[in-house]
Amino acid sequence: MPLNEFMNGRDAISTKDAKVFMKIGDQIIVMSDTNKIKLKIEKKKTDVATFGDHWKKKKVTGVEGTGSLSGYLISSRWLKYGLPYVQGGQDLYFTIQVEVEDKTSKSGRQVVTVGEVNLDDIPIIDAEADDGVMEWESDLTFENIHLDTPFDEQ
Repeated sequence: MPLNEFMNGRDAISTKDAKVFMKIGDQIIVMSDTNKIKLKIEKKKTDVATFGDHWKKKKVTGVEGTGSLSGYLISSRWLKYGLPYVQGGQDLYFTIQVEVEDKTSKSGRQVVTVGEVNLDDIPIIDAEADDGVMEWESDLTFENIHLDTPFDEQ
């Protein structure tokens, strides 16, 4: 994009055009009850100090995939998948795929898959005596990522 041009407002991507899928074993689940997902790669840095320089320098020594997932509590899915670990069995690791395509935007479609996803919390119930609905939220970690389909370059 030349310096004298600006982004067209219609090219901003609507968050409502994201779709989230979860894969556990061979089962693919459309996460229609999800209302928020946040995924990021955090760089782990070590301080590097040297003689003759007052700057504290940084060396990237690793990465960590983190994020959060939240939605409406409309099923016992998470409790069903979380109980085996609590009762001495295997912990749940799964894959998340996020597709984003806003047909109004020139950015096109992006598909990202993260694997070895593990929730920090197991949602059971979240109820209040108000006019609200039951929701849940959990932080998560993941251990691999793949950019299946990148956005079109602008």
